[in-house]
Amino acid sequence: MIEHQEGSANFLANLSGKDKGPGKIKGVFYNPSMKFSRDLNVEFAKTLNFDGLFLDGMAASGIRGIRLALESNFNVDFCDTSKLAIETINDNLKLNNLTANVFHDDVQNVVKRKKYDWIDIDPFGTPAPYLNSIIENVNNNGILGIAATDTAVLCGAKPSVCFKRYGAYSMKRVAAKEVGVRILLGKIQTLAKKNGRSIEPLLSYSEGHHLRVFLRVVNERNITLKWLNNKMEVSDSEVKDSAGPIWLENIINPEFIPDKCEGQLGKFFEILKKEAHGPPGLFDINDMTRDAQVGQTPRKLKIVESLESEGFFASVSIFSPLGIKTNAPHQARTQAVKNAQSL
Repeated sequence: MIEHQEGSANFLANLSGKDKGPGKIKGVFYNPSMKFSRDLNVEFAKTLNFDGLFLDGMAASGIRGIRLALESNFNVDFCDTSKLAIETINDNLKLNNLTANVFHDDVQNVVKRKKYDWIDIDPFGTPAPYLNSIIENVNNNGILGIAATDTAVLCGAKPSVCFKRYGAYSMKRVAAKEVGVRILLGKIQTLAKKNGRSIEPLLSYSEGHHLRVFLRVVNERNITLKWLNNKMEVSDSEVKDSAGPIWLENIINPEFIPDKCEGQLGKFFEILKKEAHGPPGLFDINDMTRDAQVGQTPRKLKIVESLESEGFFASVSIFSPLGIKTNAPHQARTQAVKNAQSL
């Protein structure tokens, strides 16, 4: 194994996933392309003033939990099913002058024996098999961090598998990733309801080849999953070319988005904070341009500016480089594209 440095942590791990995606390797892997996700996790954690017990539920090298302990002052437990991972986590704790409980067991068993205030899982592929156990066992008002790398399923490429796995139909094209997040949240809410609980999303996003949600598990609320069609219209029941049933409440709470970060992460948070106030779904700027019949697609920010000047909500989105989130009706969107040509 190689020694790496990330954030405030030094740690041992095999290198994997040199470019995009989760990476594949036997043993304990470290994917440098996921550093952004961990940077985000650390900064987001600081906004919560969290003082409970955190479980790094599929810890591998332990880098996520170690960074949270060092940089956000978290009290962290670790678990993994790999014996090599457990040995590596213990070595990495020593490297960083930390002590912690490290369990050689499946996260589903660990959470039944011990209560946690925040449980994080980052499986290779779908989180679906683990959802019920963590929802059932996290403390009241506890937080769940859940990653999904089965984006082909959640984002429109395998709709029948998506329905079997998550109980919802997906959507292709520009809104696919946002809808994928809403499918995941809808599944979590459905399982929470069976346990007499509900969820409150705190922060949801897509980045690279994964989706991730952070949410609070609360007392049961009256939440109804709904449908979203290709025109970004919400309905209570299934209609043609619609995704659902999905979570159509807010997926981002701007109160918990950090506002003092720089660089790529700061820009990412800035976009999240703005689009948090928008309606569900996204409109494709190329589709809007074809409808306006103006030829070349104007710059995205010019279209946003044009929509805002007419009094509508408008924002770019972290879920798609081609997407605009807006409450403007079709005619207003078309006119905004025309107006953007002269800005």
